[in-house]
Amino acid sequence: MLKNKKVFIIAEAGSNWRCGTPARDIRMAKTLIDVAADAGADAVKFQTYRAESVYVPNAGESSYLSDAGIKEEISAIFDDLSMPYDMIPELASHCSEKNIRFMSSVFSIDDAREVDPHVEIHKIASYEISHLRLIEFVASTGKPLVLSTGAANTEDIKWAIDCFRENGGEEIALMQCTAKYPAPMSGLQLKVIPFLMREFGVPAGFSDHSLDPVTAPVAAVALGATIIEKHFTIDKKLPGPDHAFALEPDELKKMVKAIRKTEEALGSGEKNVQEIENELRSFARRAVQATRNIRRGETLEEGTNYDILRPGNRKPGLHPKNIIDIEGKKAARDIPMGEGICEGDFN
Repeated sequence: MLKNKKVFIIAEAGSNWRCGTPARDIRMAKTLIDVAADAGADAVKFQTYRAESVYVPNAGESSYLSDAGIKEEISAIFDDLSMPYDMIPELASHCSEKNIRFMSSVFSIDDAREVDPHVEIHKIASYEISHLRLIEFVASTGKPLVLSTGAANTEDIKWAIDCFRENGGEEIALMQCTAKYPAPMSGLQLKVIPFLMREFGVPAGFSDHSLDPVTAPVAAVALGATIIEKHFTIDKKLPGPDHAFALEPDELKKMVKAIRKTEEALGSGEKNVQEIENELRSFARRAVQATRNIRRGETLEEGTNYDILRPGNRKPGLHPKNIIDIEGKKAARDIPMGEGICEGDFN
């Protein structure tokens, strides 16, 4: 499932569904699903967590959120943004209606149990890469796992993959990710993508926290990424931690379109003559051509009566590598000026 040739695009709704009341929350979440489906994404992903199973009670404030003007303790923020479990089946059903895959990052075994019946692919966020019990549980479901690797090193990743496989997991894909919101271009480290594929022998993708809708995702696909994940919102100016660095609907469409064009441009990776090249291959590629009318029995001499030229609309002759076989031979027929000298035209 994770080895599809087509790039798998995940529109990350994150916590951007939260509006303030249950009725408004569900409407916003469904609107985000509609936006992702309309943009052409393959999946829309939410997050499922409970504050008490993520941070210690006295974890304090996050500097990056404080800088963004959100000066609450992280546990209070997580408590406010935690998705009620009863929203999950309703959102999954709406995804099905819109023909887009439902996904949700999980942060505890309880979260994973609630999400598991509604997803075909599990997602574990970067900071859960050391969550032994969560990895064990997700592995036990037998479903593929997409694992983000922000703020992780090679040893962290190897341990997580080994843990997943030792507990029955099989399919896994790694996401290059930078643990900064927003992430500067200089910190994206996109060349890690082919490294992850070589080092661990698994598909790799890119979870993008940069502000640009196109540059990094397109470059990642060109480097071999088969999964792209990007936050999105209906309005960057809405309150909340994930809106400011997320894409708006038109930007999400632009990203999806750019990725699909990039896939088209990358092609198969096999070097051969394409059908669309045949016309100019025949018209403009140099061959052995008569430079004047050559009579039957005339001696063939390069620079005198034939040369290495582009044939244009005339019949192409032999590849120039055959000149050693042509030079000094007698023309076996009358060869008109411009005509290619071919096999059987000399003896």
